[in-house]
Amino acid sequence: MIGKRRKKTLNRELWLMFSAVLILFVVTFVVTSTFVSQRASYDYEIRESETTINGVSGSVTASIGTYKNLSRLVMLNKEAVTLLRAKNATISMINDARYGVMDVMNATTNLDSIFIFRNDGDFMNTGKGLYDLDLTLMKKPAWRNRILKERGGAIIMINAGGAIQRSNKEPIVTIARAIYDINSQKLTGMLLMNFSTSMLDAAINNQGGQRLCIVTSDGTFLSGDESVAAYFTEEFISGTIVHRMVDVDGKRVMISGYEIPDTPLIVMSYTDSSVSILNNTTMYALFALVLVSIVAILMIANFIARNITKPIADLTGAIELTKKSGYLEKIKVEMPDNEIGTLSENYNGMVEHVNQLFTELIEKEKSVQRAEMRVLHEQIKPHFLYNSMETIGYMALNDGAMDVHEALETLGSFYRNFLSKGDRDIPLSREINIIKDYLSIQKLRYGDIIIDEYDIAPEVMDWQIPKLILQPVVENSIYHGIRLKGEPGVIKITGYAEDGFLHLIVYDSGLGMSQEVIDKMLSTEPGDDRMEMDTSDVAKHLLSGFGLRGTIERVRYFCGRDDVVKIRSEEGEYAEIEFIIPVRVN
Repeated sequence: MIGKRRKKTLNRELWLMFSAVLILFVVTFVVTSTFVSQRASYDYEIRESETTINGVSGSVTASIGTYKNLSRLVMLNKEAVTLLRAKNATISMINDARYGVMDVMNATTNLDSIFIFRNDGDFMNTGKGLYDLDLTLMKKPAWRNRILKERGGAIIMINAGGAIQRSNKEPIVTIARAIYDINSQKLTGMLLMNFSTSMLDAAINNQGGQRLCIVTSDGTFLSGDESVAAYFTEEFISGTIVHRMVDVDGKRVMISGYEIPDTPLIVMSYTDSSVSILNNTTMYALFALVLVSIVAILMIANFIARNITKPIADLTGAIELTKKSGYLEKIKVEMPDNEIGTLSENYNGMVEHVNQLFTELIEKEKSVQRAEMRVLHEQIKPHFLYNSMETIGYMALNDGAMDVHEALETLGSFYRNFLSKGDRDIPLSREINIIKDYLSIQKLRYGDIIIDEYDIAPEVMDWQIPKLILQPVVENSIYHGIRLKGEPGVIKITGYAEDGFLHLIVYDSGLGMSQEVIDKMLSTEPGDDRMEMDTSDVAKHLLSGFGLRGTIERVRYFCGRDDVVKIRSEEGEYAEIEFIIPVRVN
């Protein structure tokens, strides 16, 4: 009897304890559900506003990107380039440029007007309305420097920073660029491309019935729901979305704002905070689900422990072992014959597939790099051909047909070796022939100012090297060394073998390079091909384009390592470039 009483008491205590836990759970559930409901509502509003704002921002950014591309077409327009290059602009030139630009302008409906200003103040414009120009403002250094400091890059302004205003006072968004001559890289003018706010309207309309607007960084309304613009504050001028709660007619309203990157445009949204995400029906359903879950948990806990938890722990342990190995390996732990076992088999299959993909990806990456090098190789500018043809033309006028014939033979030999039947790697002997032909033609232009010398060991003449790695170096020696020094100079090419490596050295007695430029030239860090310090135009040219920096990258790729180039120089005296290439005989 005592045992029976103890059993009933234990059962009663168990139920009392369970009831107390259940009551506590219900109370906690009600309290937390209320808080979660409010928090969920707030989070929902944030997600909705951020999704909407990001959608508008992305659409506007994409549209601006399209107009930036159009602005590049305008800058490259043949008639516009002719107008900018002319010493004096004529009415005919201006009209030709206007018609040429209109072809670009007709490609889009939102483009409002295009202005091209020459350095002497003359300008060409075409547009869909009347405009008031503040030419005095445009001559001020503050206004000009804002555009010039981008070095040809695009800058977004409203009403051209106050310099252009539509006669009907409707705002316009301006893409401004400084225009540089593609050959001389000298400033030739400025481009102001203006588009109407209808582009902004389209971005907002794509978001459906959301209350949105776009304002400038000073709060001026541009597009959308103008009533939302009344809530603008400077805190919305931010690179991240800012949310602010305000009271409107007794309701809590969320106002969100975000500055579109690289523009003076602010996107704002208005979200009603009174919307409840969890209604009563949902709350009751959740409460019932909790009660059922309590019973279900007790029933399935043991099953889960025996059939799921332990096998998963074993599976996790096996996966941890593969992490330590540094390579994805198949699981070798015995698993039950159920879904966990199937998961193990699928994991093993995935590991095999992923390893195969890694191998394929590596091979594809190598192919891409090889393709990129081929593209880079084809990007050498043809200015040498043009200069050579010009020289031969002068010879035809002054010296007679025999000189022309000899010059053409030299030029033909150069390009036959240059093309090399499409080969990417050629013998050193052919590369030396290219240099000799190249310097022979350059001497036609510069005469005795260039003295070339060669010290090449005969045994290295058949070594395979990347085609055209010496010509860019010799070209730099002429144009940025000897020619700028203003006196005759020596270019000496040395080649010899040592410890299984080919040493190719190009020496010139020109201006040389500073240590700062050498360090940048040899840097392997991404982005170091752009000069961040204040240096000369020669140094900037050396670090850009196909020239010496591109050649160094090609040699590094060919050799599969970085320490294959050495540069020695003394400013005002000489420069010496050395390539160290492993043996590769055809």
